[in-house]
Amino acid sequence: MSNNSTELETAKQFVKELCSRAENHRAVKHPYLQRLANGDVPNILGAIQDLTFQYHAYSDDFIRYLTATISLMKDREHRKELLKNLTEETGQVSPEDAEELKKIGIELEWVNGIAHPRLFIRFLDAIGIDDKYRNEHSYAEEALIWRDMFYNLCSKGEAAQALGAIGLGTENVVKFVYQPILQAIDRYLPNISRKDRVFFDLHAALDDEHGEVLTDIAIEYAKTEENRLRLKEGMLMALSIREAFFDSMERRADTMATA
Repeated sequence: MSNNSTELETAKQFVKELCSRAENHRAVKHPYLQRLANGDVPNILGAIQDLTFQYHAYSDDFIRYLTATISLMKDREHRKELLKNLTEETGQVSPEDAEELKKIGIELEWVNGIAHPRLFIRFLDAIGIDDKYRNEHSYAEEALIWRDMFYNLCSKGEAAQALGAIGLGTENVVKFVYQPILQAIDRYLPNISRKDRVFFDLHAALDDEHGEVLTDIAIEYAKTEENRLRLKEGMLMALSIREAFFDSMERRADTMATA
């Protein structure tokens, strides 16, 4: 086997092991997510409202995180691939994705041309996060820290660190995070329409493609020891701050008055 082949296989195995580690991280299998799915909180509506409102502080800047990551990419093809992801985040749906969405019951008109942060706001509006709620509630420190630290991971370090954070530690695992949230919505907010909750369905269904693109680029970076260290570092830091956010959301939910 040539040195190049050995190098590639080593990189693939390294990234595969990182992906497995991420999928089994406490941030992804957080006990609070399962508690939400089971309604095991004093006030399930209040808990879902609080979690998603606070999550918005982080998720509303996702296009900014991705743009920052792209700016660190030196390889033209890598930038080109990530720009496709960015285009989808801004609401552009390819004919191939439109067919896939149709198969899982998502109408094209619900999402086409609508940036994903707007889809999230649609959900917040549907569950009662209105102007009154926003005036009476502010973003928690933990949510703002998550937002700012994650942006720093994607913008202030090296490209491999950013890929570890936004790819291996985020896009590769977010579908697993959203599944128990969708279960909670199904069980305890039955009047929320598929259109209103489509942000979660969309990402649970289609983020595999985004994750694969980022994983393929990560493999290219993982051919050197230095980049392997940075990939791992970025991934674990992203997962750790997500875990801390869920810890804080669980504490907040446990202090809510019973509905």
